[in-house]
Amino acid sequence: MNKLSVKLIENIKPTAKRQRVPDTTVQGLSLVVQPSGKKLFQYRYRFDKRDKSVTLGTVPAMSLKEARDKAVDFRRMLDVNTDPLHNQRQQKAIKIEKTTNSTIGAAMQRYEAEKLDRLRSGNNAKSFLREFKAEYFHLELANFSKDMFREMLQNIVQQGHSIKANRVYTHVRTFMNWAEAEDLIEYNHLSKVKKPVAEVSRDRFLSDDEIRLFWRATEDDLEPWGYLYRLLLLTGQRLNECARMTEDELVSSDHWHLSSDRVKNKKQHDVFLSKQAQEIVFRGNRIANDNGLIFTTNGQSFLQSFDKPTKRLRARMNELAGRELKHFSPHDFRRTCETGLAMLGTPQPVIDRITNHASPHKMARVYNMWEYRAEKAAALQKWADHVEGLVS
Repeated sequence: MNKLSVKLIENIKPTAKRQRVPDTTVQGLSLVVQPSGKKLFQYRYRFDKRDKSVTLGTVPAMSLKEARDKAVDFRRMLDVNTDPLHNQRQQKAIKIEKTTNSTIGAAMQRYEAEKLDRLRSGNNAKSFLREFKAEYFHLELANFSKDMFREMLQNIVQQGHSIKANRVYTHVRTFMNWAEAEDLIEYNHLSKVKKPVAEVSRDRFLSDDEIRLFWRATEDDLEPWGYLYRLLLLTGQRLNECARMTEDELVSSDHWHLSSDRVKNKKQHDVFLSKQAQEIVFRGNRIANDNGLIFTTNGQSFLQSFDKPTKRLRARMNELAGRELKHFSPHDFRRTCETGLAMLGTPQPVIDRITNHASPHKMARVYNMWEYRAEKAAALQKWADHVEGLVS
């Protein structure tokens, strides 16, 4: 057999039996030609009194020069009593582990534990990332392309969830920024993707006629969703603040206290419940549980996913109205309460205290610690009486 050369490698033909052509330049290196026609470089050696062999690469992906260089590297390992085959397996295991750890699923698990679980808004972020994580769990981060991102966002928009698409856009890009900072990817290649929908400031609130439809529609889905949405309308508080209410936060029958870690602006907040709100909070048909949860479906955990019950509510209101009403979200109940309070003559500083909005005059909020308890309670009771009058 002729000595191993580039020309021989190109021209050698397969036979019925496996062929081996040794290299005369580097001892232990040889070309192996399978009956199938596959050609590969193999290095044979003896280590710890055992004959071993390791495949270096296939032709034409690996050249003869590359094979010789790698065989020389293996020879050097043997000189320092290192088994090339064991070393290669270790490198392969490291590569597999690195690939596994760089998948979207693995990175997301780290992101949730190291970042989101420490944020008050973490559960909200997880909800917007849930579909992205599930669909691309096994995909490597670097392989999630801009086209994939745009298609995912466009699908959400086409389903009628434009605002949700924008929130998913923000949270996915924030996650990828974190991955870049953690050296899981070289750079965030999604950074130049444009937001899917241009947003305008919302001014949606329910009219009196819509409040009547809302009250009738919630009767079909009262426990716990209808009661929750009614409490949002009556108190003007944020969705997660109401959804995560517990018995421990009820100082008395008409006093609901929210600690600083439960509110968006990190300022403790007191809500004084109207008689109508108290009937909801202390209702006798509440789902029984040992965790003090005011709103729950299973007695074990807070309410978390609001898309389906909100869709049911909108559909029922459209059915009652006999037409398609303007789209609304649970946050619009809060705006409806604020609008109603203003309509009833409540001064803006009192409305801001009721909704726990930051005052435009920050120093006034810091030094004026009077919390308008009587004014807040009276305003909310007046608003609840107005709503009751509308729906009676």
